[in-house]
Amino acid sequence: MNIILLIHQKGSLGFSMHRYEKMLHDGMIAKGHQVIVWGPKLHLSRNKSAKSISKWLRYIDQYILFPIWFKWKGRNQGKETLYVLIDQALGIWTPLIKNRKHVIHCHDFIALKSAQGKVGRNPTSWSGRIYQYLILKGFSKAHNFISISQNTKKELEVFLNKKPQISVQIYNAIDSQFRPGSINDARLSISQEIDADASKGYILHVGGNTFYKNRTGVLKIYNAWRKISKENLPLVMIGSAPTTKMLVLKEKSRYSKDIHFLTRAIDSVLVKAYQGASVFIFPSLLEGFGFPVAEAMASGCPVITTNEAPMNEVGGEAAFYIPKCPTSNTENWEINAATVLEQILQLHPADRDLSIKKGLKQSEKFHKDSIIDQIEEIYQRI
Repeated sequence: MNIILLIHQKGSLGFSMHRYEKMLHDGMIAKGHQVIVWGPKLHLSRNKSAKSISKWLRYIDQYILFPIWFKWKGRNQGKETLYVLIDQALGIWTPLIKNRKHVIHCHDFIALKSAQGKVGRNPTSWSGRIYQYLILKGFSKAHNFISISQNTKKELEVFLNKKPQISVQIYNAIDSQFRPGSINDARLSISQEIDADASKGYILHVGGNTFYKNRTGVLKIYNAWRKISKENLPLVMIGSAPTTKMLVLKEKSRYSKDIHFLTRAIDSVLVKAYQGASVFIFPSLLEGFGFPVAEAMASGCPVITTNEAPMNEVGGEAAFYIPKCPTSNTENWEINAATVLEQILQLHPADRDLSIKKGLKQSEKFHKDSIIDQIEEIYQRI
């Protein structure tokens, strides 16, 4: 096959989306297919401007200049070329490919649902509502879709005004580097990273600062747990730099010296962090998939996450679950989650081993080779 991946503009590609693009690119090349990557260039938006102006210049680059370039460049492509939109958030480009062989990968509809007033915690500006309307109007014209979870597939089919020719669910793939390793070596490594003793274990969280990751909820659970436990394990939070609200929560905590932020850790540190953690906690409110849940299980770490789709779809029977964090009066939620955390930390070694084995088994669903095989099959059908 001749495959053209249509991707986000440079600099606007999130960590997970960059990983997804690389998986598709490298996986299809390994299968013997020709893969080309097309995306908007930084023309008007390459110079530093005020944030508000830069956003609009970026839109011009993406939705005016790039389509002109695409039509010119696409003249020489054969009819058998498959155009792959790697993210439904690029749906405004759908008119460029709707009459060509195409497929759209769908990740999550959090921004779209927010724009429609369905996510009260995330109000959207008037320009954001228009932008999401145009994305929806665009991808609704497509015929073929691959969704990363059953939850995303169900939501997609609610948004579409017609039945697509192809709508399938294929999970995200986790990298093979996420696997069990020496717990002692991992904890020594993380001790050096946080400049504190993590030799007896630690509680781990991985995530960015988008509202639905609920990183403040992690801090609240940790504080509640320390009040009921005789343990004094540190909390290690890997991801984006902490927000002001997170820093305030840490400063006010009686256990602030045991709370550590690791900003944008490289993959080798992330792997060690999973391998050495006593438990991984992920109280997310919403997700498209939830990479860290799968990565933690594949690394041999017990997982606590929210009992909502798709987190409970990814965690299956291997993860431990807590309710979704309420919008207010979170004290009971914090205590309940802290109790579950304590129960996991006090598991008998045999029960802990069983939990880890269940996680490893569940993570096999996300093996890269299997995922690439499934995606290739759909590409070939199209």
